[in-house]
Amino acid sequence: MLYGRDVERARIAELLDGARNGQSGVLVVRGEAGVGKSTLLADAREQAEGMTVLSGGGIESEAQLPYAGLHQVVRPVLDHYDKLPDPQARALGGALGLEGGASDQWFLVSAGLLSLLAEAAEERPLVVLVDDAHWLDDASRESLIFAGRRLEAEGIAMVFAAREGDVRSFEAPGLPELQLRGLDADASGELLDQRASATLSPEARDRLIEETGGNPLALLTLSSVLTEAQLTGAEPLLHPLPVSARVERAFLTRVRELPDETQALLLVAAADDSGSLATVLGAAERLGAGVEALDAAEQARLVRVQGRELEFLHPLVRSAVYYGAPLSKRQGAHQALADVLVSESDADRRAWHRAAGCVEPDTTVVDELEQAAERARRRSGFVAASLAFERAAALTADDHHRLRLLTGAVECAWLAGRLERAVVLLERARPLATERAELAELDRWRGLIEVNVGVPADACELLVRGARTMAETDCERALYMLAIATTAAGYAGDADGVVAIGQLAAELPSCNTPLGRFLMQFLIGVGAFFGSDFATSAPAFRAALELADGVDAESRTIFPGLLIFAGAAGLFLPDDRGADRFNGQLAAQARESGALTILTQALPRLALSQIATGQWSSAAASLTEGIEIAEQTGQRQVLAHMLSEVALVAALRGDEEECRAAAADARELASERGLVHVEQTSRWALMALELGLGDGEEALICAREISRRPVLAWAGLDRIEAAMRADEQDLAHEWLAAFEAWAQPSEARWALAVAAHCRALVSDDDEQAERHFLAALDLHQGAARPFERARTELAFGEFLRRARRRVEAREHLRTALDGFETLRAPLWTERARKELRASGQTARKRDPSTRDELTPQELQIARLVAQGMTNREVAAQLILSPRTIDFHLRNVFRKLDIASRMQLAQLELDPDEGAVQDSSSAMLSRT
Repeated sequence: MLYGRDVERARIAELLDGARNGQSGVLVVRGEAGVGKSTLLADAREQAEGMTVLSGGGIESEAQLPYAGLHQVVRPVLDHYDKLPDPQARALGGALGLEGGASDQWFLVSAGLLSLLAEAAEERPLVVLVDDAHWLDDASRESLIFAGRRLEAEGIAMVFAAREGDVRSFEAPGLPELQLRGLDADASGELLDQRASATLSPEARDRLIEETGGNPLALLTLSSVLTEAQLTGAEPLLHPLPVSARVERAFLTRVRELPDETQALLLVAAADDSGSLATVLGAAERLGAGVEALDAAEQARLVRVQGRELEFLHPLVRSAVYYGAPLSKRQGAHQALADVLVSESDADRRAWHRAAGCVEPDTTVVDELEQAAERARRRSGFVAASLAFERAAALTADDHHRLRLLTGAVECAWLAGRLERAVVLLERARPLATERAELAELDRWRGLIEVNVGVPADACELLVRGARTMAETDCERALYMLAIATTAAGYAGDADGVVAIGQLAAELPSCNTPLGRFLMQFLIGVGAFFGSDFATSAPAFRAALELADGVDAESRTIFPGLLIFAGAAGLFLPDDRGADRFNGQLAAQARESGALTILTQALPRLALSQIATGQWSSAAASLTEGIEIAEQTGQRQVLAHMLSEVALVAALRGDEEECRAAAADARELASERGLVHVEQTSRWALMALELGLGDGEEALICAREISRRPVLAWAGLDRIEAAMRADEQDLAHEWLAAFEAWAQPSEARWALAVAAHCRALVSDDDEQAERHFLAALDLHQGAARPFERARTELAFGEFLRRARRRVEAREHLRTALDGFETLRAPLWTERARKELRASGQTARKRDPSTRDELTPQELQIARLVAQGMTNREVAAQLILSPRTIDFHLRNVFRKLDIASRMQLAQLELDPDEGAVQDSSSAMLSRT
């Protein structure tokens, strides 16, 4: 029976009722040890009548084993495994050991989990109860949270219970939470009256309630170990102690009263991470404890047996038993467990138990741990892999081998986004490095970390130093380090530094491998780009993009994030298609492998490609995903980068409040670390906002502060238009000349179109201006830049209206208006509408029953269904459940006033394609 938990029970009952009615929900219950989280989960199980109940929990000693917790949870519904889409099934099967090999695709594993739960919920509502979530292994935690965040209309309730104040926490930002406090005085008193062995005196009752804070487990445990005289008030109570320590001591007192054989069995159970009764009994037998030793533990209500599993009645019992035993006995328990875990599937557990059972260097144990680390890395269990490499290093006598293992631990910590841990490991590794190549490799990792969380200038210095050292022995690694150094220098706004890096690369020994040629062309290109030598940078970037596909998979594994340079080449050239392709590939690979640090580097670059090509909703989604990860992993530098782009998207969408707030936050973070690129992007966002608001003077102030590449090139149209609106024609001519110097060698149609557009803006001759506008519109055809295209149509329409050619102006103004409405750029839409009214025609507002009423997710679903995909195929593509797809598709049909997929397929749903078609039709009518 639960005392004083009516509010909490009602909250969970509401969650369960929602699942019964087809609506999914998640709840994270947080509280201190013993406050009643496990009891609340047990009550939830009782409330879940008519539902399938899945349960599992984290175990401290299992926290290093990837997907161990997940396997506990989904084991009862694995009969639905064969219904999953093939890629998800293979990934999930590899992670759970259902198929041969191991999964290295974290994203697909998580997607497979969501699909599996959704399939199980098709039969009847489902509830997932996860206790001690703070001790879940990282891979399981991330996959379960991933699924929880994407639940919508499957009929699934998911409840996590996590302890607060422990050495490990359960981070799940964005999920609903319930804070569980101690019982109030009335409920505490009622609990004591019902469960205490003697009638408590008022003083004893009040003292227990006060000192335990109403913690139910503390109340029950302490009252059970107090003497009758203490309970009745005849003797004083204990001196104040922390509740958890006092409770653990009370449990340990009960354990010490048991026979030695039972204590040995309990210690084995506490050291075990499988919960397998057979495993515990087998190991206990090696320590002289037979199965009969279990009886006393059950009678003392410390453990219980359920089928083939043995579990402690409370996690604090396990903690008290384990940490209350001397080191020698703990080692013996681990050795006994290792001896009975003989199957290949238990290799990881066996390795960790052997490691826990020894303190001296042991080559056999080191080999087993290293193999466990490699298996964890292949399963994307990067934190577990880092821990295994670190433990193996501690048991290695050879300094060079220890250095290699610590470097592996650093790499896995970096991939997992645990950058503070990576720094600590690097500091431990550096004294072991004696060779120049070893020191250079450590500089590489320290430089990579500094790029994400430190000072870019420091990162650049480290990387260049390491590259010089590596040049003679490993040219590929040296070039890779120089490429990363250009990223750091670019963040710092150090154009001279990037130029110097390009020159240094050209001086290195020839590296005639696919990877070496790709990196060399990139470095030549980026050095020339920042040195304003665009005649050299453009062909070098084009060559780099061509060579990028030829870089083998092994190189991409050895040098994580390699594709970021191909994406950068696309952005700097500029080649929209190449930038979008390589940045998209990098983000997809990082998601699939769970490489969070690479993902946070890829997402702002992908978002920039999406912003440029008018995919503003996709850009916002990329940035939202990246910001969440950056905040979780403490990557403040990357966070600042993404906030500056959030400001840019907000400016284009006309959200003044969000733009100014995000720009301010980005600039504050940028000032702390010297992130000049972030500051420049924030200025670009504010300039774009002021242009949309029609304030040329304020826009020019921002434009004057943009002076560094690459923003100087990307923001060319905005800067030149700002100068013209502020009547600074000489400045506009100067900026146009600089923009054309970049645009002409690039051969990018959109850049050439913008240059022609700007030539029309600055032209004093109306005939020449018209020719430039028509040339710009011609160049815009086939260029995936709908926003720039609409702006050219608007500018040409304004030009024609001022020339009193109103009929011709309307055609361009209508096209511009449609383009801005399609992009959902309200400030520019209103400007086009006003111009159209001034031309003598009233603009009809778009029918609210069209696609603009669809949410970004509904529009995404509608497009895929219109292509002929089934709900199940769309669910696999978007990492949602088929039932959720069906829920959103019904909304799409209702909003569009249609009744079939065939009708949906006949609608124009792609705004970019529609804008291209509209522009092309207008151009054909003019010719």
